[in-house]
Order: sequence, then structure tokens, then C-alpha cells
Amino acid sequence: MAHRITPRVCAAVCAFAFLFPAALTAADSGSATTSENPENFRLEITGSAWLVNTSGTIQSSGTPINLVTDLGAAQQQPTFFGRFVFKPKQKQRIVIEGFPFSVTGYNTVNRSITYHGQTFNVSQTLQSSADLDYLFAGYQYDVLSGPMGHLGFSVGGAWASANGTLHGVETGITSSRSETVGLPLAGAEFRIFPIPHHRLIDIEGGVRGMAVGSYGHYLEASANGGICVGPVTILAGYRTVNADLHNASSSPSGIDVHLTGPAFSAMWRW
Repeated sequence: MAHRITPRVCAAVCAFAFLFPAALTAADSGSATTSENPENFRLEITGSAWLVNTSGTIQSSGTPINLVTDLGAAQQQPTFFGRFVFKPKQKQRIVIEGFPFSVTGYNTVNRSITYHGQTFNVSQTLQSSADLDYLFAGYQYDVLSGPMGHLGFSVGGAWASANGTLHGVETGITSSRSETVGLPLAGAEFRIFPIPHHRLIDIEGGVRGMAVGSYGHYLEASANGGICVGPVTILAGYRTVNADLHNASSSPSGIDVHLTGPAFSAMWRW
């Protein structure tokens, strides 16, 4: 399966970000105030339909539970992803983005599993659901900005609230767990208009994450391409999230979850 491709996506994003620095540097010199500069805007709003494939494991005071083989997590789940950008100055951005993700599963397990103190036995049918609300807010400074695009670096914080429930169909036993975490994140983001003096073609992407020592790491990346028509840009691309977060106690709990899939977006600039 193609769910664990985060390193490839990150490599593609980094290649895009650093393949064109000479062009961006040339565009940056004396061009930031021209009315033809597509980076001259105050507000940018993006709405995306993200078709999410889910893989990985969850654990709560028991054995790791595989989301696909144990729980039968549904794939290609349509999820809204939103992004808001405010530019107080040419090279400065306030970025807010997030998504509400939900997935369900229905499967007969071929082994005994324990989740949050409840044991579900072999051949038992499990109905499962998981919800994840994610919100990031941060500041970005564009080290390069001009008619051919920009390259910027960001710092900020993410808030994530997760809830998971397992229900045994035959026994009626239900086990649930909720968790809320905050994470500092840093990253890089770029946009390129590859045709000189035209903004018809838009290529963009970004990567953001943070390692949190023995508690794991969080990493997200995206790459998109599209066509600009006036203030509207239509984009298609790929987005991936890799969250490996857990505690280090004698009763281990946490997630090692991968959310990946194509994304289709509409973006407005003013």
C-alpha cells in the first residue's frame, strides 16, 4: 500500500523550494511594489476537499491496534481542509489552517485486542469511530518574494483534539478515549509562477513538523499545482500527515497514524 510515502513527499517539497532560488532572488530585487506582482495581496483563503486514506496504529493501555487490518478503517474519506492567510506587510504572513477529520470502521477481528481497559476477543465484530480536530496558527516570513513567487519560513503552534471509540457488536461493550495536545511546529513554504510575466501556472507546497523527543514526532507536507484565473486559483495536489505521538509511561498509549491522499482546492486572493 502507498500510505507511508511521507519522505518522498517531503523530498519533492524541498526540491521545489530550493530548485529555483536564483529566479526568486532576481524577481525579489526592486519588484515587490509593482501592480503586476501576484504576491501583492492582503488576504488569501483556500478551501480544499482532501480524500484521506488512513493507516497506522492506535494504543491505549493495551496492544497496538491496526486501523486497517483490525478495525477496517474506511478509505478515501472526504475531509475539508481550510487555510487563511493575512499579510500585514509584503513579506509577512499570519497563517491559520485546520481540518476536522472523521473515520469509521467495521470489522471482525482475528485476534484479541485491548483498548482503554476493555478486551475484545477473537472473531468479535467491532464498530469503530475516530475524530480528529486540528488547528494551526503561526507567523511566516518570506525571505524571497516577487513576481515569480515566494519562499518563506514559519513558526507557530498546533492544537489537536482526538477521540476514539470501539464498540463490540455482539457484547455491547464500548470503550472510548479522548486526548488533546498542543505542539510547537516550524516549517517552510513556497510558491512559483514558472512562466515569466504571467501567473497562469501556480506551483506550490510546504512542509511543517517537529520532533518531541521520546514522545515522537509530527510531520505534514503538501504539493500542489494549478491554474490562476483572475483572483481565483484552482489547484490539485497531494497532502500527507504523519503523527507518531505517545507517552513514555509503563502503560503505553498513543498513535502512529498516517493520513494521505489527493487534495482539490480553490483559492481566492484580494
